[in-house]
Amino acid sequence: MGKVNLITGKNNAGKSSLLEAIRILVTGGAVKTLVDILDYREELGSSNDAERAWLPTDLAPFCNLFSGFPDLASSQHGFSISAEGALPESLSRISAQFSWFVRRTDPDRQVFSYERVAPDLFGDVDAFPALALDIAGRPRIVPLDRLLRRFLRRPEADATPFACVYLDPFSSRSTSQMAALWDAIALTDVESEVVKALQIISTDIQAVSVVGSDERGSRARTAIARSTAHSSPVPLRSFGDGVNRLFGIILSLCNARNGVLLVDEIENGLHYSVQTEIWRTIFRLASTLNVQVFATSHSWDCVRAFQQAASESPQDGALVRLTRRENRVIATQFTEQELTLVTRDQIEVR
Repeated sequence: MGKVNLITGKNNAGKSSLLEAIRILVTGGAVKTLVDILDYREELGSSNDAERAWLPTDLAPFCNLFSGFPDLASSQHGFSISAEGALPESLSRISAQFSWFVRRTDPDRQVFSYERVAPDLFGDVDAFPALALDIAGRPRIVPLDRLLRRFLRRPEADATPFACVYLDPFSSRSTSQMAALWDAIALTDVESEVVKALQIISTDIQAVSVVGSDERGSRARTAIARSTAHSSPVPLRSFGDGVNRLFGIILSLCNARNGVLLVDEIENGLHYSVQTEIWRTIFRLASTLNVQVFATSHSWDCVRAFQQAASESPQDGALVRLTRRENRVIATQFTEQELTLVTRDQIEVR
């Protein structure tokens, strides 16, 4: 893989699943990552239902973590993810196995442990379903009810060795979702990079800020911009979907310093005429901030713009096409030289 990677493939080829696998691996199987994935797939219901009751036999919300949406109550299921490269050994592989456990307490040592038991809902009334994670040889048991409690509480993010920022295809539709990302880079050396990137689409934008509060009864947090076209600051939303999508991409990239950025359907809202310059900015910032980028796309314009920017950058750029053959996903990687031929001869790689 390269420093900046574009993933293509038909619908249901596995592009989004690849991004999810990278998230799980880089964050070390963090509970928040698992919760975010299930929440995005609308498996967990509403977080406003704080009184929601959960039964150990209700395993449907967690089937989405496994290929084929298996019946978890009938047998054990699992998955494994591994990678080679700059990741340290402690994060280079992870496996998850669904099973049933009981908690054993040692009163003398004042410690407890988890013991795996047969997947029998009625064999042991104290048994509970959990994920048995193995993170490069370090075992960890995560009871499934903990995932639901975590979802309802909406806690702060887990501490992880590497920054990992994920941007879904629709995040930029609400600038309030970008507020936390803005807070992390406001008044830092990369704040100006956000404005510079937005000027690719709207040259009149001079400055950006986020106003409002998360407190009940207060104005919701909103991104605003100072522009030469207006006498006073206006909501960034008024500049259109392209500016707001780019706002989300660059904010996410700046927040992923020394880590990984994942962007699903990166071209959403972006006119083909600005995509080459946007990719140039992504290549430059990925190098400056030491970020490895993985983005997905269905767009030929996006592939062509990516190739143009990659050919001008000293950083590695790689195009990867995913193809599904029966139950297997085949990855084909194109180097920068091959990608030049692909775009010149308009070879279909999507």
